[in-house]
Amino acid sequence: MNAPAPTFPRLAEAARSCRLATSARTLATWLGPGRAVTPAGMPKPSDAPAAAAALGIPAPRRVRRVADIPELGVAWRFARAAGFVSCAGGRGSGAAAEADWAHLSPETVLRRWLDALSAAIPFGGGTERPRDDDEHATCVALLLSALSTADDPGDAGRVTARIYEMVRGDEWPLSYRGSFLRNQGEHEVDRLHIFLLDAGAADDTRGLTPLGSWALEQLRPARISPRMSTADLLGELERRPPRDPYLRIWPWVEAQGPDAALRGLLAEAERAGTPRRRLALELAAPLPVDSDEPWHRAAAHPVLGPPARLVLLQNDPTPGAASPRDLLWLAVDECAEAWLHGDTRRLLERFHDLPGATGPERLNALRGSSHPDAAALADHLKRSGAEQSQPSVYQLKISLTGWGTWRRVLVRPTLTLGDLHEVIRTVLDWNDDHLHLFRAPDRRTYAPAWCDLDADDEETVLVADAFPHQGSTMDYTYDLGDCWRHEITFQKILAGGPGTDYPVCTAGQGDSPIEDSTPEDEGAAYPATPFLIDDINERLIRHFFPT
Repeated sequence: MNAPAPTFPRLAEAARSCRLATSARTLATWLGPGRAVTPAGMPKPSDAPAAAAALGIPAPRRVRRVADIPELGVAWRFARAAGFVSCAGGRGSGAAAEADWAHLSPETVLRRWLDALSAAIPFGGGTERPRDDDEHATCVALLLSALSTADDPGDAGRVTARIYEMVRGDEWPLSYRGSFLRNQGEHEVDRLHIFLLDAGAADDTRGLTPLGSWALEQLRPARISPRMSTADLLGELERRPPRDPYLRIWPWVEAQGPDAALRGLLAEAERAGTPRRRLALELAAPLPVDSDEPWHRAAAHPVLGPPARLVLLQNDPTPGAASPRDLLWLAVDECAEAWLHGDTRRLLERFHDLPGATGPERLNALRGSSHPDAAALADHLKRSGAEQSQPSVYQLKISLTGWGTWRRVLVRPTLTLGDLHEVIRTVLDWNDDHLHLFRAPDRRTYAPAWCDLDADDEETVLVADAFPHQGSTMDYTYDLGDCWRHEITFQKILAGGPGTDYPVCTAGQGDSPIEDSTPEDEGAAYPATPFLIDDINERLIRHFFPT
């Protein structure tokens, strides 16, 4: 967060006292120990009028969904994103320990308020909505910037004209889904202004408050200049990481030259803390350089060594594997990043991926990793009781569309979608001879980075992020010619059992059709592999835990 330290307390106090934060506290109190919620984590229609009444919001006589009470939907999304309300197992509860912002640090309050601002702002409808958190944040920043720079922010026409002028340039990367911002009528601009007013980001004249100006600075896209220093480049990307940083920095790489850019990034990584070091190495790894000599020098460095050696292995045409010590260091590096970003859930999941059958064994492995953050991280985990916690596993149901064939699997939430592909092809006995594609409900797609598809890299998305709540689904297609379509459903979270290797298949039904084959006679059964759960789990062990 970029702001002079003395301003944090004042900004945090404005966030604590905004009307939406007050509404969030009211919803937490109304929920109490728990009430049933929908699979999407919203109030049940039967409870929505009572929730609206608690907030003093009028409700129609008949409520079919929370969208029938827009103000309630906004307050609920704000409360969830800010940590006042939690939803799990089909129930929502007032998160009392998290709800009292008075006991949280100013930085934590501001981070949660900013997340809630982006999550709750009532943008668009139908398909004309931001497709992910990154686009959503860009839309919020675009609106705030338009209000702060329009000739007359009180005139809806002037505001929309300013938005149109801004998106015509290169500074605001916005997909067609953000096109609704160009056509906001007076009613929509008034509705957005009321939201920003309730969030404490705008004043009565549609100008920005100090809190709104701070939010704009945090959410605006990174400004990359071809001639900026490596340190300034990393600072901009840290402030607001773009979805694909490599594309954003390419003009800078061309101006520096790939080899000079690599040397500069490695030099910054050598003197940086964990978050900036990881960012610098992420940018450096794919650079098309003429010589790997900088990577070889980095491989001898005590901190850059493990990630540098991994890059050299990946660039080596001769098959090889990272050493167990390097793999441990890299796993601790993942833990440290989650800890330093305040992501407790991901920290615990990464901690349970460390070597060791028990919490104390994993803690000892962490301490012996030689990672620069190991001692402080181990102390934090010890104090928080992490060594006594159990790893969580996600129960997924993989259904082959139109065949009545399905498999139920337990997987760790830290698997990537690329790993999940390996699970799917193993439990359904696909040979992996064809391309595959994941498609999320927001129509975003994921595939291997090496294939020529207009899709994001499946290795950059974790199962925990791909399935944000129980009941979430995702489509998966194997063989883009024959199109074997699957639906993946996130059914529940379970506590992992000690000594159990994941992934594991726990149930299933129906045989698996054999790819690239056809029935011998018209009307005959399709050639298939019978469902044998023990064989499936043996294949999973061989694939994920090779000896």
